[in-house]
Amino acid sequence: MVGFFNLKSAALRDQIATGKAIIKLCKSVNQDTPTSEWKKFKDDPRGWLHASGYRYDGPDAGPNGEIPASINIVPVYDTADTMHVRVPFAGFVENPPVIHDEPPYGPPGPNRFPTLLARYFMRQCR
Repeated sequence: MVGFFNLKSAALRDQIATGKAIIKLCKSVNQDTPTSEWKKFKDDPRGWLHASGYRYDGPDAGPNGEIPASINIVPVYDTADTMHVRVPFAGFVENPPVIHDEPPYGPPGPNRFPTLLARYFMRQCR
């Protein structure tokens, strides 16, 4: 049984920081310079996700939600003319999880998009 990735924090300030990390990752796709977020992500996707605000809730998770090596992470990214479509695992549709109402994204302003991105980025990833 595979678990799910969730945000570590319900605090908007933490979700904004996670969204900003994702923006840095998006802007550096395919840049393999030592300081690029893409290289950091490719070199250690489990560590990058955990450090950027996600925890793994599932079998063999570390004490703080660290992602176990047994979980295979496959990074894909969209381009201007390519969109990846994720087909859910059949076990997910046979036994769907409880769906909770979406918490507010905070007041209007520049931090709404990073919050949305933080919540969207790993949504339904198992």
